[in-house]
Amino acid sequence: MTVRLCLLPFACILLISSCNYAGKTGNHGPIVLGDSSTIVTETDSESLKDLVTEITPPAQEEQQQPQDTVTSQQPAQDSTQIKAVKQPAEQQTKKPEAIAAATQPAGQGLSVAFKEVTVFIPNIVTKSYRNQHPERANGATYQLAGGTINGKQIKVSGGNVTKISQRYQTIIMIKNQVGTLQLDALSNTTDWKPLRGGSNTYYISGLDPSKLEYTKASTSAIRNAVQRATRAHRMSRRYAQEWMQSVRNVRATNQRPLYVVLKSVVWKIEGKNAQGRAFQKQLRIDIPTP
Repeated sequence: MTVRLCLLPFACILLISSCNYAGKTGNHGPIVLGDSSTIVTETDSESLKDLVTEITPPAQEEQQQPQDTVTSQQPAQDSTQIKAVKQPAEQQTKKPEAIAAATQPAGQGLSVAFKEVTVFIPNIVTKSYRNQHPERANGATYQLAGGTINGKQIKVSGGNVTKISQRYQTIIMIKNQVGTLQLDALSNTTDWKPLRGGSNTYYISGLDPSKLEYTKASTSAIRNAVQRATRAHRMSRRYAQEWMQSVRNVRATNQRPLYVVLKSVVWKIEGKNAQGRAFQKQLRIDIPTP
């Protein structure tokens, strides 16, 4: 009994020592899932900061850098400059009815500046369906959009013009209740005829409707021309018969329902440049058919 009492204090000392050793190692046993006492919640904002810098891949940096540069460095007036640069490209993508041909203000006339000479016809309006560069060519073609040609003047400047000649082309048209039909097989082109004038001013004449030269044809030739025109337009048999019926009693190309129409006029400008070399330019104006 005495031995047991002596050993009791020694056992207590061993127990207390073992508890202190366990606290130093921090071994609290296995963590139990769902036990709230084992969950640590951090409330200090300084400890919650992200200390890792976000890294942007090089590919994205290259893509984003130009955009950021334009946004941050471009002044407000650059938008006007960019718009002005893009305007010509937008005009090229458009499909207008025609490109203005005259360099003079609208309604004042047609001015065509060839390399050796400038040709001007006042008081007409013209248009062109393609870009032309008369300064690098020997000819130019336009379509009449307003005014009349007969009786007008041709004024030249910048070269020693010695002669201006004129020729024109006529076509036969037919008109009935269906509409109008152009008979290309009955076209006529005149010979060159010199215009009256001088001192850089010449006068357009010979284009009166009643004095126009035209193709003369027989009844069978007229019918053949009508048949060729209906085939060219791929008309149905019904409409083709109506056109043929319209000319059943026609004996001449100037007899109703046929009539003569001026299709185009060409002027040949001849002269010498400042070096004494001869030049020749041609200007054509097409007349829209009624």
